[in-house]
Amino acid sequence: MSDSLGTGSEADESTGRIRQLVSDHGVWVTAVLTVVVFAALFVLADAEKVIAAFSEFELWAFGAVVLLTTVGYGFRFAKWEFYLRELDVHVPLKTSLTVFFSGLMMVVTPGKAGEVWKAWLLRDEAGVPASRTTSVVGAERITDLLSLSLLAALGVVAYGRSPAVLVAVAVVFALGIGLLQWRTGCLRLLSWIGSLPVIGDYAEGLETLYESTYRLFRLRPLSVATLLGIVAWGLEGVALWLTLRGFGIETSLLVGLFVFALGSVVGAVSMLPGGLGAAEASMTGVLLTFGIAEPIAVGATMVIRVGTLWYAAILGFVVFSAHKLFTGSSAEV
Repeated sequence: MSDSLGTGSEADESTGRIRQLVSDHGVWVTAVLTVVVFAALFVLADAEKVIAAFSEFELWAFGAVVLLTTVGYGFRFAKWEFYLRELDVHVPLKTSLTVFFSGLMMVVTPGKAGEVWKAWLLRDEAGVPASRTTSVVGAERITDLLSLSLLAALGVVAYGRSPAVLVAVAVVFALGIGLLQWRTGCLRLLSWIGSLPVIGDYAEGLETLYESTYRLFRLRPLSVATLLGIVAWGLEGVALWLTLRGFGIETSLLVGLFVFALGSVVGAVSMLPGGLGAAEASMTGVLLTFGIAEPIAVGATMVIRVGTLWYAAILGFVVFSAHKLFTGSSAEV
């Protein structure tokens, strides 16, 4: 069995091109977009007033953001480990930690799709076929979205907001899971694909990928992963609440959870790199509806995005760079 979704050097070459594209352009494009988005927020909210709001910001709040985000990564790592064990993939804890945290570099890719690189890194470090673990990355992203949607639903119910985005996500999620669990139909489809020219070369890898995905989306693993995701992302919602307190705004914890979760869902479904623009606009806009002054809404959004999105990217880069330095690993992004 090949260790990718294709066979031979063609799949490895294709994967290498994707990884190189992300490495050479993805992070820098997202960084530039971040500057553009933040600059636009500054201008729209009156730069002088935003700067004045930041001058009153208490730095302990940013420290709390980083701390809570880091603890949240602990729960997300637990989900990663849980998924690997569901697939009977057992690797040393140090290797698993390195792969997971290195993958955080890819949070700035569209829909975090670049995190699929973790499957190839795990292959390079532990010899686990990528076709067995690619499904873990997909399951992580889907259950993240489910967890965030459930958190956002609390605010929708409590504050009577429009459920349109969440309903759309729920429908797509239900249909997708339903199709994945229709094992007979999916295996027939894969069997038919195997008989096709060119595409059929990938049939074996695709079947391995499907079997892994099928196992991860059964009720028990789906429930456990979603609960872990609710805790992890809930901590980042708490971080937004504390950020508002750092700006001198007293509001309910539910506001922080709701605004962060809804903004993250909007950012995810936008498929923009890191959800840039969509997430910021959503978070700022919803904060305004709660009567929070525009400069503070903008400032709080900027703080939480730096303390979550860019903290993750930097942490991932540091972990991966340290791994390469101290082990002499030849693995590349």
